[in-house]
Amino acid sequence: MTYAVWAVNDGEKVLKDDPANPNKDGNSVWDGQTIRLFGARNETVAFQVIVETGDTEISGLYVEMSELVHAEHGECRIENAAALDADQTDYVGRRIEVFTQHYLYVSPDLSTAPQWFYEESAPPLHRSGWIPDALIPADARPRQGGQPVRVSARSNQGFWIDVYIPREEALKPGVYRGSVTVRSGETDIRTLPVELQLYDFALPDENHSLTFVYTNDVSEYFPDTPDIRDRFRRMAHRHRFDLVGSEPHGKPFDEEMLEQYAPYLNGSFFTKANGYEGPGEGVGEGVFPIGMYGSKVLGSEPEAMQREADKWVSYFEELNWPGTYFCYLIDEPLPAKYEWIREQANIIHGSEGAGKRLPLLTTRCYTPEIEDAIDIWCAHTIDPESAERCRETGDKLWFYNGYRPYHGSLILEAEAVDMRVNSWLRFRYGIEGYFVWHGTHWRHNHQGPRGRWNQNVFGYAVTFMYVAKNEAAYYGEDGVHFGNGDGLLFYPGREPFFREQDRGIDGPISSIRMKNLRRGIQDYEYLWLAAQRGRQAEADAIAREAVPAGMHETVADGQASWSSCGSKWDGYRRQAAELIAAAAVEQA
Repeated sequence: MTYAVWAVNDGEKVLKDDPANPNKDGNSVWDGQTIRLFGARNETVAFQVIVETGDTEISGLYVEMSELVHAEHGECRIENAAALDADQTDYVGRRIEVFTQHYLYVSPDLSTAPQWFYEESAPPLHRSGWIPDALIPADARPRQGGQPVRVSARSNQGFWIDVYIPREEALKPGVYRGSVTVRSGETDIRTLPVELQLYDFALPDENHSLTFVYTNDVSEYFPDTPDIRDRFRRMAHRHRFDLVGSEPHGKPFDEEMLEQYAPYLNGSFFTKANGYEGPGEGVGEGVFPIGMYGSKVLGSEPEAMQREADKWVSYFEELNWPGTYFCYLIDEPLPAKYEWIREQANIIHGSEGAGKRLPLLTTRCYTPEIEDAIDIWCAHTIDPESAERCRETGDKLWFYNGYRPYHGSLILEAEAVDMRVNSWLRFRYGIEGYFVWHGTHWRHNHQGPRGRWNQNVFGYAVTFMYVAKNEAAYYGEDGVHFGNGDGLLFYPGREPFFREQDRGIDGPISSIRMKNLRRGIQDYEYLWLAAQRGRQAEADAIAREAVPAGMHETVADGQASWSSCGSKWDGYRRQAAELIAAAAVEQA
């Protein structure tokens, strides 16, 4: 039997039906013989192992990674605890994780069209084929992504490996060595040496950018898992973003409910006692929307609205919480709602109490008609006028989702680095907040021909649809608009509606898009650290090289300015790491 086994960085999507992928010959982590990584303490680094079959399928494939041991100090090890909890989101002692990549087929006639996801001038490279995204834990059900894995003939099977480097000062800098073993049954196919260069610094526990993802109630998928919300929250925290969409975000002020929620805000939930270990241990969430998606949590009568606003602001000011809170006043308003927005803002900001300080957010670019009403603009695309006016007024300017070439797209066909790019753009342009509209869009949105249906997210790529004008036109310009993978960062470990897709995991399953979102957030911390150590100009220069133009500087009808090559992005991160290390030597 003839198999090819090779490795690639975390910034690529290797399609199942792509035997000629150029990364096989070499990339930033692979020289044909050895996997070479680098990182800092309190960081998760990742890479992929690709097994390419010949004319014969593999019926029982295993991919396993050893501990990493310092080349000179054998007591310094990065390894899993001897026993790990069955809950995949109990991260205590969980340092090395192996996942099987799950592929979704996108046919050429159902690839996402240029609409809200990308301009016609800036399409993703891979618009059809078997595209990887969901990352199935190794101990999921066999034949459903769990090991052993069956791989058909003449195809690629990717495995994703995460390595969390603890913050422990006892971990000395230098080279750590280990290996990845690929075997079929009891027969080893190949062993790949792994070397990790550990730099002598740590990423902060606090994030200096604000990333939040909406998730809805998924308890119907996990009726036997009462702490399912906590499992999602631990996975999000491990990946350095916050979840919004919990009950307190959509209900009127309730002191008892907020008391129960407080451990997520003050960080007391994110401890080993509660099954959490990793970045942000003991650090609370950084964002709290009041009235998610414009739900009317303040009421409708002016006096009642002011009383409710007073309660919210007083609560957060007395809590002395370092995060960001706001009233999500209305979602994507059209001009017909501008007068209503002004009325609501005048009532809230007219309070004689603390409520007059309640920030108001809407998902629009800067709009002159409501400029005095809104404090936080969260735009689909950031235009020059929005950037200029917010600099003048001090209003916050954030963005949501993804639209190439302004910023990276979040659809299934998007390049792996697109979710990473968005954090670099934030550093480049001084934009704090990034919002992803949905992470668990497992039940279809109410628009379109599948409104409110539970979706087969493991079997069918199209996850968002709406009817533009005429459903009979279906996938045409005036018919059904759609997007592949839109609204998914998490996948369900349990699948009661499509039982043949049940993975046997009592919790969420991550994705390549989620991993690249994390990678970008960590990259931001690299640049932040370099700036903090006196290398602001050099950090800015690296960011300009990585993303020459984006946001309000985007070239109209142009291509994306950034590289889609994962190796290039490893190079930018390496430059930032060397900046930090050099600054530390100078300051010693």
